[in-house]
Amino acid sequence: MELKVKHGIDNLLFGVSKEFVEKTLGKYDEKYTDEDDNIKYQYNKLKLTLTFYKEAGYKLAYINCSSEELTLLGKKLIGQDIASVLSFLEENGMEDFEYENYDSFATNTNEDNWLVLNEEYGELNEVEIGVIINDDDEYEWKA
Repeated sequence: MELKVKHGIDNLLFGVSKEFVEKTLGKYDEKYTDEDDNIKYQYNKLKLTLTFYKEAGYKLAYINCSSEELTLLGKKLIGQDIASVLSFLEENGMEDFEYENYDSFATNTNEDNWLVLNEEYGELNEVEIGVIINDDDEYEWKA
């Protein structure tokens, strides 16, 4: 599973439909809605949750992934020391992560790429990536 910053994961590009996702990944393990009536598909074996925004006609707009198969530029991310992940990202032009500590876990957020790295015990345990919203407050769909 290759993370494509600002685009999605593999061919799950921001803007694809629920139907495209089901055709590509098969039927989800869980389906639920959040407080904004967005639809979420959860794929347990892939450790992947996909969010389709209601306000955008249920296009794929947000991805959470905890799979150890997740890579970025060919490097595995999940389970890696957070300092080495942040160093790798900086070497590849992604800087300015904002760190927030929540006692039992922490987040590192890069708003330019709408990328969130969740960590526990000093290791990266989940990546969140969302569709970019440009200066005109419009989504930058990739599909």
